[in-house]
Amino acid sequence: MDRLLTLPVAMALLLSGEFGTADEPSRYRLELGADLSYVDTNGYPSWAEGSAGKLRYDSDSDGLMLSQAYADYSLRLADTLDMHTVALLYSDDIGSTVDFSEAYLEWRPMTLTENRYRLKLGAFYPRVSLENTGPGWSSPYTISSSATNTWIAEEFRTFGTEFSISRKPEFLGGSHTLSLQAAAFYLNDPAGTLLSWKGWSDMQDPYLAPFREIDNRVGYYVNGEWVVGTRFLLRIMHYDNRADPESYEDGQFGWRTKFDHVGLQATLPGDVGLIAQWMEGSTVWGWYYQGVRAVDADFYSGFLLLTKSLDRHRLSVRYDLFDVSENDTYPLDENSEYGEAWTFAYQYRASDFATLAVEWLQIETYRDAWEYFGLEDEKTESQLQISLRLSFSSGT
Repeated sequence: MDRLLTLPVAMALLLSGEFGTADEPSRYRLELGADLSYVDTNGYPSWAEGSAGKLRYDSDSDGLMLSQAYADYSLRLADTLDMHTVALLYSDDIGSTVDFSEAYLEWRPMTLTENRYRLKLGAFYPRVSLENTGPGWSSPYTISSSATNTWIAEEFRTFGTEFSISRKPEFLGGSHTLSLQAAAFYLNDPAGTLLSWKGWSDMQDPYLAPFREIDNRVGYYVNGEWVVGTRFLLRIMHYDNRADPESYEDGQFGWRTKFDHVGLQATLPGDVGLIAQWMEGSTVWGWYYQGVRAVDADFYSGFLLLTKSLDRHRLSVRYDLFDVSENDTYPLDENSEYGEAWTFAYQYRASDFATLAVEWLQIETYRDAWEYFGLEDEKTESQLQISLRLSFSSGT
């Protein structure tokens, strides 16, 4: 994936030579961050250990660790052209991993109308998450992500282009903005593999390669948004990777994955923040067996998050619900599961550079496939995580 993501960076460096001048220094912003964490878990051995636990960590990895670090860099190449790259470092039981998660160019042309246009080119997350809005795709509310956005981080990246048009309709007043985005992409054919084989989870899978192009078919998504000032946002999306479920290359299979997504963000009375997301879709793989694909699953997930900021303090609570329903009858391949999770988080911003975060996460899951590992098919797993979140930024 690194080689693919370096293309937008190389393009940006060439463009910076064309647009930049000695009298006009580059406008940039560099944000660095790291989470130093203490973790105490109670659950099944983690997927990273070759087992089936939902949590990123297990009892073998309890203690102090560097759970994540990031470098988030933006560069203004011209008045209408920006470059953005994000590099992440994860330290898991499988070893430290450094990789680019995003690298793209963004063009915002000047217009003579009320419409505003934007074009993104490169590798970036699809327009789904409302909670991972911080630098390095971090969350300002919790340490862990919801089941929905954990899956987006694991299996989805837009390797392509996204076109956006937005406008503030006069008949709605100046505070309302309506926008529409459409994207076309390659390299996401295996998306859906992890959801079917291990279900919804709270960690990043180390073994599969979801960012591959297998069948040379273009995927797409369309997204609409309604924003009212800084107090209301409604987002509706349809995603379809259009993968051929019978395609195969270098050990990776094509999974036809599509879903509909609705996201809502609002400010409630008392300045309580509300974030809610709901996703529902299907994923299929393989040849037909007794009238359906070898793997044919419907899924849904959603969460409701409430958050309140009091000076340097922030309290957040999140409830998750997730499900995979199997439609196929292929023997010895049970993929159904159902579960829910609660997350309680507290953050104290000690300075501009350091934040202390404490989070308790509990996941209750029923999954038949756990019996393949010699485990009970119903389990409640919990995790306590205490993190010192360090962040530094500079720019012009």
